[in-house]
Amino acid sequence: MAAASITMSKFIAGLIITILVASGISAGIAVSTQLITGPVGPQGPEGPQGETGPQGPTGPTGATGAAGATGATGATGPQGSQGPQGEQGVGFAPQGNISVSAFAFVPRYHYDNVSYLPYYGLRNLNDASPVVCMAPLQLPHGSTITNVTFYFHDLGTDLLHFYLLRENQTVLDQMGYVENSPPGDTPGDDYISLGSILYPTVDNNQYYYYLYIGIPWSLDPFDYQFHYALVEYEYPP
Repeated sequence: MAAASITMSKFIAGLIITILVASGISAGIAVSTQLITGPVGPQGPEGPQGETGPQGPTGPTGATGAAGATGATGATGPQGSQGPQGEQGVGFAPQGNISVSAFAFVPRYHYDNVSYLPYYGLRNLNDASPVVCMAPLQLPHGSTITNVTFYFHDLGTDLLHFYLLRENQTVLDQMGYVENSPPGDTPGDDYISLGSILYPTVDNNQYYYYLYIGIPWSLDPFDYQFHYALVEYEYPP
């Protein structure tokens, strides 16, 4: 019985020793592990860059931005010099004329009595007094009047008077005057032209132009008849 107790005591003592030894070994291993690992060393240099990988797919196109504002218009450049004058066109006539009918003439005074008839033209129906009539002229600006011819019928002994005039607010210019000669050997239809013309260049910016005629009185109003005037002019070169 005593021997059994000694044996059990040895067993327990051995077990305790074994446990202690095992614990010491574990602690030694832990200490050894710490000693082996040590502190983290400094970072090493950066290695070379690796090769570029393949390009990825193209992304969707972005929306178009708003249009910018229109810039201001630049200043107008200087005008170029005038080119040479072109050649005269085919069919251009440097001369022109207008006819002024008897029906375009009006009495100067409201009390004058006149008559207008086809074929007979303008006649004086006054009671023993001459009549004065006027008609406007519309001529191209810058043209030159070269001649004015008056066509009439004359069976009397008195004179018909014909004028070409220009006028503005302050000036009245007589550009031409002519009177018919007594019928003599050629009574009936006749014509007469101005001998010369003063201020022949038409200046519509400064003047207006008209014809002025005087028709004598006769017991027979068919003795004096005015039919028309023909005004001739030239265009500027």
